[in-house]
Amino acid sequence: MGNEPRSHWLPPALGALFVWGLWAFFPKVALQTMQPHSVIFYEALGNMCVSLPVLFFILRFRLQKDAFAIAITGGSSLLTVCAILSFFFALRHGPVAVIVTMTAMYPVIALILARLFLHERINKIQVIAVLMALGSIYLLASE
Repeated sequence: MGNEPRSHWLPPALGALFVWGLWAFFPKVALQTMQPHSVIFYEALGNMCVSLPVLFFILRFRLQKDAFAIAITGGSSLLTVCAILSFFFALRHGPVAVIVTMTAMYPVIALILARLFLHERINKIQVIAVLMALGSIYLLASE
């Protein structure tokens, strides 16, 4: 696992890239006529409209249960709502191109946390890439 040919992971990764691009852009349009709290409510409602059929028809009510994983997922959901609200407030007041690009640097945070807490290795090229990403955040934020 983890060494599958690129043909196995590249198409879904590119699909996620495209869909996340749409996900990051569409709220800017909605925020032109609604407040961030309303937009996040409708986004959550849309998530439920997808989640419930998955529960009923795909999972057939057979959810896996692990107390630790459920707690982590609950915490992750709370963080997701906070992040989306922050993202929406930023979009409401700033340029979509800069905000989306800047917030898309979140994997840098995950990489640093993975190194610190999961002891995943980071090579010198990756360290340079992280430093460049941090530098780009600074440049994006400057006027």
